[in-house]
Amino acid sequence: MARDNPSKFIYQPLEFTPPEKVASGNWEGGPTKFVPSMRWSTSYRAGWGTLGADPYQGGKCVTALVPETSPALTVAEYPTFFIYVPDYVPETSPEVEFSLRDENGYAIYNTTVKITGAPGIISLSLPANETVLPLEMGKSYQWHFSTGYNPGVNTTGWLQRVKLSSTLTRELENTEPRNRVALYAAAGIWHEALTTLAELRCNEPNDMTLADDWAALLVSGGLHQIALEPLFPKTFAPPQKAIQNAAAQKLEQGIEKYQRSEFLEALRFWHQALSIYNRQLLDQQGEAKALNNLGLAYYRLGNYGAAVKYLQRSLNIAQTVQDHQTEGRASGNLGFIHHTLGDYNKAIEYLQRSLPITQTIGDREGEGQALGRLGLAYHSLGDFLRAIEYQQQHLAIARETKDRYAEEVALNNLGLAYYALGKYRTAIEYLQLSLTIARELQDRLTEGRAIGNLGLAYQALSDFHRAIHYQQQHLALAQTIKEPQGKGQALGNLGLAYYALGDYGRAIEYHEQHLIIAREIKDRPGEGQALGNLGLAYQALGDYAKAIEYQRGSLSIASRIGDTAGIGQTCGNLGNAYANLGDYGEAIAHQQMSLGFARRIGDRRGEGAALNNLGITHLALGQDERVLDFYQQALAVLRDISDRTGEGTVLVNIGFFYESQGDTSQAISFYQQAIEVKEFIQSDLKIEELKASFAAEQINVYENLIALLLQEYRLEEAFNYVERAKARAFLDQIANGSRDFRTGADDRLLQQEQALKNEITALRTQLVTLYNRPNNQWETEAIATVQTQLTTLEKDYTNLLTELKLQCPETASLVSVDVATLEEIQSLLDTDTTLVEYFVITNHPLPLTLAFIITPNSFQTITLNVTQEDLTKKIEAFRRFASLKNPHPKSLQQLYEWLITPLKPLLNTSQLAIVPHGILHYLPFAALSTGDRYLSDDYTLFTLPSASILRFLPQKRKPSTGTFLALGNPTTTQPLPPLHFAEQEVNAIASLYNTKPLIGAAATESALFSQAENAEILHLAVHGEFNKHNPLFSTLYLAADGEHDGRLEVHDIYTLDLTIATNLVVLSACQTQLGELSQGDEIVGLNRAFLYAGTPSIIAALWSVNDKVTGLFMQRFYTHLRSGIAKAQALRTAQKEVQFEYPHPYYWAAFILTGDGKSL
Repeated sequence: MARDNPSKFIYQPLEFTPPEKVASGNWEGGPTKFVPSMRWSTSYRAGWGTLGADPYQGGKCVTALVPETSPALTVAEYPTFFIYVPDYVPETSPEVEFSLRDENGYAIYNTTVKITGAPGIISLSLPANETVLPLEMGKSYQWHFSTGYNPGVNTTGWLQRVKLSSTLTRELENTEPRNRVALYAAAGIWHEALTTLAELRCNEPNDMTLADDWAALLVSGGLHQIALEPLFPKTFAPPQKAIQNAAAQKLEQGIEKYQRSEFLEALRFWHQALSIYNRQLLDQQGEAKALNNLGLAYYRLGNYGAAVKYLQRSLNIAQTVQDHQTEGRASGNLGFIHHTLGDYNKAIEYLQRSLPITQTIGDREGEGQALGRLGLAYHSLGDFLRAIEYQQQHLAIARETKDRYAEEVALNNLGLAYYALGKYRTAIEYLQLSLTIARELQDRLTEGRAIGNLGLAYQALSDFHRAIHYQQQHLALAQTIKEPQGKGQALGNLGLAYYALGDYGRAIEYHEQHLIIAREIKDRPGEGQALGNLGLAYQALGDYAKAIEYQRGSLSIASRIGDTAGIGQTCGNLGNAYANLGDYGEAIAHQQMSLGFARRIGDRRGEGAALNNLGITHLALGQDERVLDFYQQALAVLRDISDRTGEGTVLVNIGFFYESQGDTSQAISFYQQAIEVKEFIQSDLKIEELKASFAAEQINVYENLIALLLQEYRLEEAFNYVERAKARAFLDQIANGSRDFRTGADDRLLQQEQALKNEITALRTQLVTLYNRPNNQWETEAIATVQTQLTTLEKDYTNLLTELKLQCPETASLVSVDVATLEEIQSLLDTDTTLVEYFVITNHPLPLTLAFIITPNSFQTITLNVTQEDLTKKIEAFRRFASLKNPHPKSLQQLYEWLITPLKPLLNTSQLAIVPHGILHYLPFAALSTGDRYLSDDYTLFTLPSASILRFLPQKRKPSTGTFLALGNPTTTQPLPPLHFAEQEVNAIASLYNTKPLIGAAATESALFSQAENAEILHLAVHGEFNKHNPLFSTLYLAADGEHDGRLEVHDIYTLDLTIATNLVVLSACQTQLGELSQGDEIVGLNRAFLYAGTPSIIAALWSVNDKVTGLFMQRFYTHLRSGIAKAQALRTAQKEVQFEYPHPYYWAAFILTGDGKSL
């Protein structure tokens, strides 16, 4: 019988080694000493079996064939038992009884059979069917044999099931049956040694070497008296047909589990089938089938090495026994695995062996499978048209044979091929058909693949919301069915989606996870993809050296495995990196190669990208005559395949080309077209996280267009685009109102959320414990480790929140609103209010700052000769608070000169609504100084996230109820200093409203959630902290209780309901105005979280303020607010009063009012 690496048989006398003398490591789970709970016979012999009575005084007894001094070990779930029966049994063929019980005496199996009466060794196999429980690992069993008519003629044996070591398993798999006997015997595995040798003797009864081995084995086990007795073939074994049926049943059960993506269960059934074919039936054809199936299961579990080994063994045996069907299947499966390993030529070689075999024997299923896999191989080689031909043939056979499993696979692969050709709508049609069938069949594997491929197709159509949702579903499915390749692909595709949205940090995290998995399972194509995608992300971050390093790694793998599409894409990416480094010669060479590969294989998307990149590089070289031609070709290709993202990119580049040529009119036109495309894409992004990252990525085109519109004095248009460029995600949040994204959520996600919360809480507790030690006993390394773990978990939680929102049914109903027109904004302004909106241009060749001054009946635009760099230096200089002696710092005077002096003639109202931009969000405008007067001396101030927010403020105002809820100086578990003055503060303020504050242990997060919705004013005098690593975890520290941990974080505030009564939230805490600022002017922080929760106005601090002064400030503010004046005016008056005692702006200018500045 042919095997992998067959061992030559060399005769040596067999000898059984007792288990206690066997070197450790051959098996697990036994033997153990035990005392049987019941005994069935009174005639024992020393050892692990009993002798029957001897009626002839010196004759041979009924004897269990078990070792004399050792336990009988087995690795089989359904072993075979051997018994010697002497010649005194009558010839009337009496019935004999066989019983098997566990170590507690409970019956496992009982049967009654007849014997011939001839003396000799007989056997009985435990039937492998559903009515008999398999032996359990590590447990002991007692079996009993009795002739029934004579109470003295009986025998008992004990055995124990153990697990073979991986080393011994490998040795047994790679040796011939004769040598297996020796291996089993040397390892102390008695039953398998005896059974294997008995099968060999029955098949070759005249082989005297086997007879000698048999005698030697029995003698070494202490059974010398019966060593030469005849062996009767399978005396009591179940009928051959029954064993064959049991093996076939195991194969079929494995197939059912495999089709449901339960690969570990399939593996178990197929190993059982292999054991029956290999050890009980010695059926090489069945063995080959089981090995083939095992190879598939190991492949799906990501163990490609084991898969190849099992399939090669299957192929070898199938060829030896001329089982052409299994030979064709095994060849095809080996081709499939070599395809996964990136060896496409070897894959085609195996598949082309498989195809004619299946066609010759009429195996239509195997033929279709071979055709489909050939299609995949040619797909990977970039021959998409040939791939489609093969997949169409596969689909036709699947439908002809009504093989729904094959049909879903063929449809999925056709979708993938049309995706590669840029025919995304056609791809989606095929993939949806595949997904429908997969769900009908409960085929989780193909369901996951179809979902992931749908995500790719929708991403190509710039539907990122749907793309990410599909990839998250694919990831969850792959994790559920433990399919590592699918998990890696889903992670990589998520990385691509976030890359396209401009979230490069998150993209890198996903690609790094993909890379780890690909390397673990030796997925070479996946490894190459992950490296290339990491290169893209680092290039976007400006790390060109690292980008080139990753792209070269990707190119090396793509070249070795023959991935034509991968080679072309990587060449293009390398070209872009070289262009960014100024090496235009190398850039053009690589980009031309990329274009050639794309056109050769029909990769339309790659062709469009290469043409666009060649345009950019030629523009950088000053070869203007070729630039527009490249761009126009790229635009035609990308529009043809409906690649809106690519279309928008090329439109921007054409606009930039015309701007460089001085053709302002054409530049404006193309920039406007680009923005229309990009805003169309943005409108389909339903959740703020995706909108914010995408908007930040598009800021350059807005800046370029706004600068050109200014040159053309198209000022109102410029203002409209300024509004369109700022805080769009937040504007949509306010328009849509608060939503509970957990309603109707998948239980799996909610369980993950709770598990993550528990892990985060545990790490925070650990961190508090570490910090509570004396400073000189701090374990710095341990603290750093826990903080790193905590940051990672917080990112995981943020990603999970995104997934919850994506899968929420309500998400589909969210809308994207247009910004307010200039006329609408003017109509919403009071006659005593002037709106000043700033816009800091940072990426245009001429950086500058714009100010738009708007009143109910006027509109003016002023260009300020100050850059973001200038503003940043002065704002940072002030916020260092190097000295508190000069109440009018030079930095604030310079900022006044830049930002206010040019506007002063137009500021003729008593109140200013400031709309900051960029770094100006961190500037206390009230403290801007002429040297002797502050801006707040002349005007009442409040700020707005954007002018368009004015549209929503009236509907957020509620009727005044006078209800007041204050929480102060909570008892926290954190190592934070007590806020003694905060306690005085809330007591004094609460008395103004005739209520009592919640202080100390009463100031809990639970109390806030239960009472906030009925409070018109919510005041929190607590510690606050901005989390720069993950702004969603910026925190207000409250008291913990049994329900909440006391950390009120940004993501928690989003779930507060402040839509019923709340008109004002005051955060009398440090750093509560701060947040993470994106280029799209989106701020993730405590401030905007409360606005989203429903309050029309909020007061928060830009920096940590002295506790005592804060208490004084707040008492003054509420005294004036209680008197009936407007919120903005009350804040201004409190600032002025505190100035008398504490002149420096550090003490009084930190608190900023955002939103509605009117009276309660």
